[in-house]
Amino acid sequence: MHEREAIHGNIRRQADSFAVKGAPVINGSVPQRLEIRQLRKNNAQWNLYLLAMNEYQKMDKADRRSYYQLSGIHGRPFTEWDSVPLVQQIGYCFHTSNLFSTWHRPYMALFEQILYDVVQGIAGNIAGDTKGEYKTAAATFRHPYWDWAADPSDGPVLPAPVSGSPWIVINLPNGSTTISNPLYQFSFAAADLGDFPDSPFNKWSTTMRYPNSKNADAKSQDALVSRQIDQSQDTYSQRFMTLLQAYPAFANFSNSQWTPNSPGYDSLEALHNQIHGLIGNGGHMSIIDYAGFDPVFWLHHCQVDRLLAIWQALYPDSWVVPGNERYGSATIAAGTRTDENTPLRPFHSDNKGSFWTSKAVRDIEQLGYSYPEIQGKDVAGVKQAVNALYSKPSGKTISRREARSPWGGSSTDLAPLIAAGLTNTAPFLSMGNPTSGTYTEWIANIRVAKDAVHEAFFIHAFVGDFNPDPHTWSTEANLVGTHSIVTPYVTTSDPEKRAIVTGTIPLTKALRKHAHDGSFKLEDMASVKAYLLKNLHWRITRMDDTEVPRDQVADLKFSVVSSTVTAAQSDSEFPSWGEFKAHLDITNGRPGGLSFGEAL
Repeated sequence: MHEREAIHGNIRRQADSFAVKGAPVINGSVPQRLEIRQLRKNNAQWNLYLLAMNEYQKMDKADRRSYYQLSGIHGRPFTEWDSVPLVQQIGYCFHTSNLFSTWHRPYMALFEQILYDVVQGIAGNIAGDTKGEYKTAAATFRHPYWDWAADPSDGPVLPAPVSGSPWIVINLPNGSTTISNPLYQFSFAAADLGDFPDSPFNKWSTTMRYPNSKNADAKSQDALVSRQIDQSQDTYSQRFMTLLQAYPAFANFSNSQWTPNSPGYDSLEALHNQIHGLIGNGGHMSIIDYAGFDPVFWLHHCQVDRLLAIWQALYPDSWVVPGNERYGSATIAAGTRTDENTPLRPFHSDNKGSFWTSKAVRDIEQLGYSYPEIQGKDVAGVKQAVNALYSKPSGKTISRREARSPWGGSSTDLAPLIAAGLTNTAPFLSMGNPTSGTYTEWIANIRVAKDAVHEAFFIHAFVGDFNPDPHTWSTEANLVGTHSIVTPYVTTSDPEKRAIVTGTIPLTKALRKHAHDGSFKLEDMASVKAYLLKNLHWRITRMDDTEVPRDQVADLKFSVVSSTVTAAQSDSEFPSWGEFKAHLDITNGRPGGLSFGEAL
């Protein structure tokens, strides 16, 4: 195990660089990061996690390992970390960049490494009959992820311990105790707020989610956060499965920057942005400069890293390609050419000044962790594991009673379709071709300038009528999905640095739902297009739920595409997607819609 700085007692300062190594591997077996609900089932590891996060958040912010300093690497207060100099006043993180996902990997490993050390100190203080249990639990501890793509059967998408209360009960061997909930919020010292020049962040003594005002006494609106996360949940799993199935090139999969005439509009970064916006909604998570302070940031980015790792297992030959930085980072100027060998500053790989690179972080096990869906599995095994979790891109799993063929055959006739992810009710399956095993997937494509509103904003898509009050839009019954554009606090005014970003909102499940009344036929493309022309709507709001007219949103181009999807033949395969076909007649001439003659 590499040398570590002491957590307890007098803190020893080191002149050397801080080496990011990840949590150590004991006895040669690489531990898995677990979903937070699964971790909760292990009472010892759950207690250690909560106690360690609680203690870690109280560490002196002057310590380079402190929660405050690590959170600040991502953005504010725009100060050096580990003596790595800044070339411009922004965070160290990369966004709208081919280094987005790879930069966050050593960042998450650094957080996990320090938290692991805190866990060991707490486990060492456990006495009595459970001392051995806690020591074993501590040895294999890894930071959990929050799987927002999975549809939980027994509660909200956002787990209660993360959003329910600023207090939480821990059941320890010597009895129960109540502590401040370290997953709910982070509390700033009064002096910390002096590091933040931006209102209202320099007023709030804790991190905020969907704040009810911009005043110092604002409160997080937990129920609304949970409700809107639930409302858009279908889109998370659908988007992720589409990324796994139809985006085999890292350049398209990795980041949200628009490439004209590219094969798809979605990306891991764009999907990640959706969660940031819906959690923060004007609070810390929705602003790049402040997002790292919210404890849910680490659960979310652990999930993002997991999705990257799953994609890597499926497409092992594709990785970072050279590209020009639109914004750059604290250490790289805008316009710089970057590639897999670009240093991922400020993360040192040793204590002599070397840095991790995208090429070096490709193998996650060298950072001391893995994930259940990929460890020890070949490509077929990974697909089978993923299908078991998410193979419902347009609906929920079919039951044995419902799995009777609508075409008069036996339930076994549905096996290829179920394996393809078309696992819903019989009426949904009728939208496909039972002979060829194909169906049509419909998707809304979004293209817009990242600084179009000069702050973070939402794009809501509806199929059907909706309330004219924008405060209701993220939870409307006919909402198909809400996409988020997250930004720094101050957006660029330099047209040379303006980034055009993209994202998607899947439409197929909403179309299936609306087809039940017989107003159009899912298997008839002309019928679907006519229905969407009349019933598909999109609207823009700021994070405070005020509407922005669509024709005032710079470079907004909303469009509809479809793809013919061929079913897989087993649960260890994915369906095969055809080329995306644009249907500009649905959006032509509408405010913010992509029109004939414009670039796709």
